[in-house]
Amino acid sequence: MLKDFFIHSSFVITFLFIGGSLFKNNPEMNTTLQKLKLGALAGILGSVLMAFSIQITPVIIMDLRHIAILLSAFYGGFVSAFVAASIINISRLVFFDGSMETFLVTVLIMFIIAALAALVQKKVKGPDFFKWTIMGLISLITISSGFLYLMGFSNQVYQILVNYWVITTISGVLVYFLAGYIVQSNQMFMQLKTQSATDFLTGLNNVRQFDSSLNESIESAQELNEKLSLLMIDIDHFKKVNDTYGHQAGDEVLRQLGGLLITCSRPSDIVSRNGGEEFSLLLKNCSYSQALEIAERQRGIVENHRFTLPNGKEIKITISLGASTYLETTQCLEEFIKQADDTLYKAKRTGRNKVSSL
Repeated sequence: MLKDFFIHSSFVITFLFIGGSLFKNNPEMNTTLQKLKLGALAGILGSVLMAFSIQITPVIIMDLRHIAILLSAFYGGFVSAFVAASIINISRLVFFDGSMETFLVTVLIMFIIAALAALVQKKVKGPDFFKWTIMGLISLITISSGFLYLMGFSNQVYQILVNYWVITTISGVLVYFLAGYIVQSNQMFMQLKTQSATDFLTGLNNVRQFDSSLNESIESAQELNEKLSLLMIDIDHFKKVNDTYGHQAGDEVLRQLGGLLITCSRPSDIVSRNGGEEFSLLLKNCSYSQALEIAERQRGIVENHRFTLPNGKEIKITISLGASTYLETTQCLEEFIKQADDTLYKAKRTGRNKVSSL
């Protein structure tokens, strides 16, 4: 039995790392699709564990499939738990022999564990390990009750259950800490990934992410034969804001301007802070004339907006903008960026608070 459960633990650990890789970019399980995927993966794990189960009698098997359900309930709630339990029960019916009584008892056990484990995760207050412990105890009591119902009580059954409790408890603790480590690692990975692509002050794309988005947008424009426009934006006389009100006030102006640009842009537009007081907008499927109209609208919105400083004082600022359009004003990537920069500086040289065109 010890050898068999060691094999089971190895399968669980393997699936944990597979799951960690699959959910690396979304470890929070905050969408129904992610929860369904988790439930499906846990169901497959439970089915695999059944394939390597211990044959107690010709019709009764014992394994660690309930841990798969606990994992799905712990990280995905009711949806994941019931998907996992359903897949496991279907596998039990299709791929394994046994009496109808045994099958029905097994189905009931799996769904009881799924329901109660998900309920514990949602309702019980306290540390995660406390919740996991309660879920494990519920599982062991439920499984043991079903086992006693099918097998009756004897010294042999008693010995089997004692061994099962010990091995399952050890496996459960190991799985809890390993799963927690994987989830925490994925969360740290996503945090670092976000920080590497996001401007710390405004929450917009930083210059690195701008370059990446620009290349992706260029490829998409080429494939779809669509025009791609670029607006380069610079705050007029921003140094005066810093000199007059302080750098903290300047940072607040940058934050508010970033939010304003996002609010006034289309969902498909990509807003970035390229450095200092310079921002950019990538406008997909947008002609040059449309880009100039959007730029003028952005300029007017910023000009009329009152920016609130940390001390409560309200000020107004203006911006200058330049534009270019890939597959219209130029066919060259380097020229595409240069045109937007050149027209921006043309606007700043010729009076500021304006949109300059080619």
